Amino acid sequence: MGLDGGSWNVLEPLTRAGSLPNLARVMGGAWGPLESTIPPVTPPAWTSFMTGKNPGKHGVYHFVELEPGTYRLRYTNARSRKARTIWSILSEAGRRVAVVNVPMTFPPEPVDGFMVSGMDTPDANSDFVHPRSLVPDIRTAVGALKLDLHYLGFMHNDARRAQVLRELAEIDEQRLRLLLYLLERAPVEVLMVVWGSPDTSQHHFWHYADPAHHRYDAGGATRFGTAIADVHRRLDRHLGTLMNRLASDGVVMVVSDHGFGPTSSKIIYLNRYLAELGLLAYRQNGRASASRLLAPTLRRLDRTLRGLLSPERKMRLNALLPGLRARWEASVSAFNAIDWGATKAYCNESVSSSAQIWINMKGRQPEGTVAPGAEYRELVDFLSDRLCTLKDPVSGHPLIRRVIRKEQVYAGPYLGPAPDLMLAWWEGDGFAVKPSRPEDLGMPVVAEASAAGTGPAEWSGNHRLEGILAVHGAGIKPGTRVSGARIVDLAPTLLHLLDQPIPDDMDGRVLTEIFDAEYLRRRPVTSRSVADLKAPEDAATYSEEESEKIKRRLQDLGYLE
Repeated sequence: MGLDGGSWNVLEPLTRAGSLPNLARVMGGAWGPLESTIPPVTPPAWTSFMTGKNPGKHGVYHFVELEPGTYRLRYTNARSRKARTIWSILSEAGRRVAVVNVPMTFPPEPVDGFMVSGMDTPDANSDFVHPRSLVPDIRTAVGALKLDLHYLGFMHNDARRAQVLRELAEIDEQRLRLLLYLLERAPVEVLMVVWGSPDTSQHHFWHYADPAHHRYDAGGATRFGTAIADVHRRLDRHLGTLMNRLASDGVVMVVSDHGFGPTSSKIIYLNRYLAELGLLAYRQNGRASASRLLAPTLRRLDRTLRGLLSPERKMRLNALLPGLRARWEASVSAFNAIDWGATKAYCNESVSSSAQIWINMKGRQPEGTVAPGAEYRELVDFLSDRLCTLKDPVSGHPLIRRVIRKEQVYAGPYLGPAPDLMLAWWEGDGFAVKPSRPEDLGMPVVAEASAAGTGPAEWSGNHRLEGILAVHGAGIKPGTRVSGARIVDLAPTLLHLLDQPIPDDMDGRVLTEIFDAEYLRRRPVTSRSVADLKAPEDAATYSEEESEKIKRRLQDLGYLE
């Protein structure tokens, strides 16, 4: 069972208070923190979970990636993944699997069992169920599957916030009914389900539960202060329902892709800083200059329309004027105003939690300006030093605790597209990265966030590196406190639980410390050699229409500006 964004700093107090009896039962086995990927965001983390590999071997780094040979962004999904999953390995071994709502599984794999894709599914009409023959029966049994929260990007008042929480509950309840129906129809040996409501509720309702938060709303706390706890109580009941279906010799594992904590009030405009350092430039031709003069007005209008128009009106407008949305968004995007031929380094600031810098390298980017080798290394060294000099204007303390080079955390054949530098926004008090605008050059690089936030999808909680792991059942040593577990360790551990050898190209290890001695004596860890596979060819991840739907969802969730 996956709790997207499950975090011990939320769950442990609730468990001690007796609010999560089923999780407490699982914690009677082995439990502890689970280190996520760097950065700790959904797409690379769940992909590393299901492959046992670091992003350098599976190729998924964030919600977006560059189209090869361009500076255009596209959205990632299972087609971006370049490594085999445990679902595929288990299916080949004759194990029946059920995979429901795991992110980065669209389109679904032809597994032995069934798969219902996760948040990267464009809409309910997409081909996101395997086998397809299940679709009519699912609709009959539980109705049309709900994929989106109707008012998430439209939360202007308490009534809308309450509606979002009701929708989260409806989606969770429907997902439980779906699981019970599918298990009754087609029993399996391995069931995996991910619940997204912890992540969503913590992103948007943290400031109601945390009096120390810079946006704490004491009045709103009387109504929404228990929203996050209520989500976890509901999912604990669902956990209990599923545990009642577990065989007597079965094992239950509760995991998360990352942890959670409060957002910071500090904002860094990275591209503004890169421009200040002379490493990034914006286009200066006549057309671009005219666009820059008009851009502030267009952006204010864009924010107003996005906040005022209901989801139905946005969809109708997009249907009436096809292509207008893409042209409009290009006109308000500062990323499209960059002069690539005069730029040495840049950040894609349109994606939340993307404090990442790419070097505009010759031979890798279409208009690269930095030669690989010595020039590249010198620029990386220079940036690593200068980024650490950015300070909190109030306290005077350094804002960025750590600048991470990609070679320090990634290795593999797909290292090329990785960001060259990552700033550890999840450490210490943290910071957020917001879009720089060409017209704002000369403004401060570091700013203080408004106490009220800047929009209906403004986050008050964000990811942390440490997620959760709890395991209970046959062969699991009770009372074990786990330390040093990583998300890449779960795939080999799950394979071992099913008596399968571990492919030697996985980066993770079997968490042998969670098993009792008798279990390991009867079932020692084995491995198998995996021959190099032919690299998959690059393919478009979504159609243009599907991309628009994914973009709208990610904007509503707050992952895209």
